[in-house]
Amino acid sequence: MKYNPIKSPEQCQNMHDIRMEIDNIDYTIIHLLFTRFEYVKSASKFKTNTADVEAKARFDSMLEQRKEWAGKLGLDGEVIKDLYSNLVKYFISEELKHFNHK
Repeated sequence: MKYNPIKSPEQCQNMHDIRMEIDNIDYTIIHLLFTRFEYVKSASKFKTNTADVEAKARFDSMLEQRKEWAGKLGLDGEVIKDLYSNLVKYFISEELKHFNHK
């Protein structure tokens, strides 16, 4: 399944249409997160120590950027920042596993 919008929100005729589009969007988001994770794992080959993996300054900067992007789109930046914080902490923990086994 890949997100190919069939109907815009305004074109949806019923809850089934809405739910189908939401499911398609969610699948696409999860697939993109998987792709992002593949890049995260690949990045470990360019890092020389665990501090490089954790990259605290990059992590903090990235969160603020995502918060700003969300705000510009009318989303609650703090919610998106928290979402990315949890997601990236998970990715970092997985990258550390990958890094420690190379």
